[in-house]
Amino acid sequence: MTYFEWSDAIEVGHAEIDAQHQRLLQLGEAIVESLTDPNQHKPSAAPLRALIDYVQEHFAYEEGLMRSADYPGMDQHVKHHASLLKELRTYFFRVQRGDHSNPVGLISFLWNWIVLHIDSADRELVVWLTSRDRDGSSSASVR
Repeated sequence: MTYFEWSDAIEVGHAEIDAQHQRLLQLGEAIVESLTDPNQHKPSAAPLRALIDYVQEHFAYEEGLMRSADYPGMDQHVKHHASLLKELRTYFFRVQRGDHSNPVGLISFLWNWIVLHIDSADRELVVWLTSRDRDGSSSASVR
């Protein structure tokens, strides 16, 4: 069963952000596979570490776009990024310590964060970037 699969329904219309979101989904799927593999006695923290590393790059990219476009929702969006990253690190430390008693909670968190955040906060950001691009106020790469 695939938990995180890219579809046009979650595409936001910004080429680079969409490519990064696809990568986030791949990394999320790798985590689910590591947590649900019956042959693995102890889930590895490596997939979570890879996601954290990539998330930091992704958030920095989005936040750079927000700054350059004077995005009015930037403060709230950045706070949401920080909260998501903090929770992701908490799960990482738990798995690293061998506490993997709640894989369903982690999978649910990843789903809510990756898919729902993309569909709401990131979609709103791209709408703003697109409107700024149309009136010549921004050089954001939107398709």
